[in-house]
Amino acid sequence: MIAPLSVPYRDVSASELSWSLEAPDQPPLHSDRHPVGSLDVEVRILGASHQILVRTADRGRLVCRETVACREAAPGPLPIAIERELDDGYHYEVRCEVREVESAHFPGWASALRDYVGGLPEATIAVFPAIPDAITAVVVEPLPARLHGVLWRTWHTYPHAGGGGDVVATRTVLYLAPPSGGAGGGMPGLRP
Repeated sequence: MIAPLSVPYRDVSASELSWSLEAPDQPPLHSDRHPVGSLDVEVRILGASHQILVRTADRGRLVCRETVACREAAPGPLPIAIERELDDGYHYEVRCEVREVESAHFPGWASALRDYVGGLPEATIAVFPAIPDAITAVVVEPLPARLHGVLWRTWHTYPHAGGGGDVVATRTVLYLAPPSGGAGGGMPGLRP
């Protein structure tokens, strides 16, 4: 789904983004819900940033609240990788990457992102109509059934006034941790 945002684009940079599992609920400019197995995933677009709320589908209990946003109280930079054990046996992993794209390639990169994410069924793309290369895109996917979890990938593009821009990519996995003695060690191959 493509959601045009009716607010002006605020000129921010990737270096201003911060990550949190403790930030309070943020008022979204747009939101989508995605049921994934026994979980309900709410994607909140905050402009050039996002908040993901994951609840149990049966009781609506909050399992995880990931926020990647420009917040004055918690300035960036984003972490490269974080793993956390959450309540009720859930394991959380996030990987973040920030890449600077040259001006000759940035519009093509943004267009390819819109085309790629726009063709996926569980995707949300937020755009600023006046700045077509400023995009926030989120894709929600189920993990294999044995993991009882969800994966979401996000991309945020930040055009620079003089051309080019930054691309922030995150990849998050939330799943029920294996029982003691099971195959642990995290999820291989989940780098953005």
